[in-house]
Amino acid sequence: MPDSPPEEVAETGGPELISFPDMPARMEAAGLKRVSVQRCRQLAEEDPAWPAPVMKVGRMRLFDWRVVETYFRNRTSRQGQRPNRQTPSAEGSPHDTTQHDQPGDAGS
Repeated sequence: MPDSPPEEVAETGGPELISFPDMPARMEAAGLKRVSVQRCRQLAEEDPAWPAPVMKVGRMRLFDWRVVETYFRNRTSRQGQRPNRQTPSAEGSPHDTTQHDQPGDAGS
């Protein structure tokens, strides 16, 4: 029997489908910062710019890798920032490091 012809992956123009568990390894292979599966899922739930799934198979959502890769290449990381909290002003901050007079320090 003759060998099957090699599959055309990117040449066909169709989507290259991946699931959440595939994303971290694909990102690393593409030279992007590796992001955990949990973080990918969180971004999919919270970020309105996250690409829509191409299809659903049971509970699994499949995404076009080329669209997801473009999303991560263009995404601005806000590492260390908490989007769910407003930054308190410096005045009255609980972490204010300015020296304040203590009640027993007056007149010393």
